[in-house]
Amino acid sequence: MSSPPLLADNENPGDGSSPGSLFSECRNLYLPMQKESYSIRELAAFLQRDPRMVEKMALQGDLPGRKVGGEWRFARAEVTRWLETNLPGYSDAELSRMEVESLSFSEAVQGAVDSSESGFGEPRSLVSALLPPACVSLNLRAGTRSSLLRELAALAEQSWQVWDPVALLDSLREREERGSTAQPGGVAIPHPSRRLKAELGESVLAFARLASPLQFGSPDNQPTDLFFMVACRDDATHLQVLTRIARLVRLDGFLENARGIDSPHEFCRYLQDAENSLPQAPPA
Repeated sequence: MSSPPLLADNENPGDGSSPGSLFSECRNLYLPMQKESYSIRELAAFLQRDPRMVEKMALQGDLPGRKVGGEWRFARAEVTRWLETNLPGYSDAELSRMEVESLSFSEAVQGAVDSSESGFGEPRSLVSALLPPACVSLNLRAGTRSSLLRELAALAEQSWQVWDPVALLDSLREREERGSTAQPGGVAIPHPSRRLKAELGESVLAFARLASPLQFGSPDNQPTDLFFMVACRDDATHLQVLTRIARLVRLDGFLENARGIDSPHEFCRYLQDAENSLPQAPPA
């Protein structure tokens, strides 16, 4: 799917506002990815889209939304599910800008990330910071979808941040029943069907490379052997991590290198180096 055009920094958003004001205004909306629903302007800023394009997508049924009192509203859960499916359609530059905007939203309330790390508020180590070597398996044996998800949940437990492993596994299964998280290229990103705030101490990642690839429902009908399991406590972190992984798997040689690394520690070092090599987005 080709993604709609990105709103240029110098393009008027169509409502008489000054160039770039859409982004600066939405930074003050107090963590939109934690709200239950969003306006067109809030969603357009995060999706890196012209508000007119967002409205057009909603009218055509391409983006889940409904009118309330004559104004478009977009439910958080529906937007999150839509993004999970459509992130592969974004360019790397758009994904990078989404990371910056998502992080800016989070910092407005939480102040939890030091934006000076990258210079622009884009964390250089995001996935690697959430994935310890103990949660990496490079020769996992699983012959079925069910056994694979069970092994991934068990790997995540090695972080000591999973308070309710049964809930994690059940939510992973529920999400896969809705549709496979496999992507072309032999990679999949299983994740719970909902955020697990009470079930996790912190957001958790696990990575597994299968000894024998498994048919996991990839759009290209090819088997999958690389699995990033993502379990987050909030939607903002969830989308930041999915966005970062979407960028990583596009790096030249990333998947090939991931298939050739011999130890969990070496994999985690390579992952951090790969994140550091990602192009940074310019400030909005």
